[in-house]
Amino acid sequence: MLYSSGGYLLTGDYKPVWERTPQGGFALASMGAFLVLESREHAQKRSASPIARLAAVVAERAKRAPGDVTAALETMWDKLSAQGSIKAGQAAVISGATGAEPATAEERAFLAKHADLPVRATGTHIGHGLEPQFSMNIALAAIAAKHGKLFAPADGSGFEKAMTGPLRQAVVTGVGHWRGEGLALVEAVN
Repeated sequence: MLYSSGGYLLTGDYKPVWERTPQGGFALASMGAFLVLESREHAQKRSASPIARLAAVVAERAKRAPGDVTAALETMWDKLSAQGSIKAGQAAVISGATGAEPATAEERAFLAKHADLPVRATGTHIGHGLEPQFSMNIALAAIAAKHGKLFAPADGSGFEKAMTGPLRQAVVTGVGHWRGEGLALVEAVN
């Protein structure tokens, strides 16, 4: 009821995240994610095989005036790039875009500036789970990096493009429907 009264929920027919403009909205989901974060040494001591490496995480909190999401994403992208090299041809973006506007439009415009990286909006497949979304997307990025393959595009807008090379890195975006922005860099382990 809270999200509906705020105008954040998807209304009308279902559409993939990138096709929900101009009214926008998210498909509310129930989810959870269990991540084990430990040093390589600790994992080796217990004979665990790593799935992927969380190379970097950065966060911001945009006020949500027009352009604030874009500014936060640009600041975080610069910080993330400074912590680890994002390799075009081997990297993709796992987006936590909600479909709610105007945040989704700003994220899409920002990601269009990085057109060398294929994008996938997980909200199209599993909905938007609010706080667990970012952790869930890190888990999905880790699994995709482990298998070296990005899952198929799922929108008819043409924004999501096929990935031809092996997936070695994934940039995970988290842009909430109201506030709370984050980026993470997940990498395959050798």
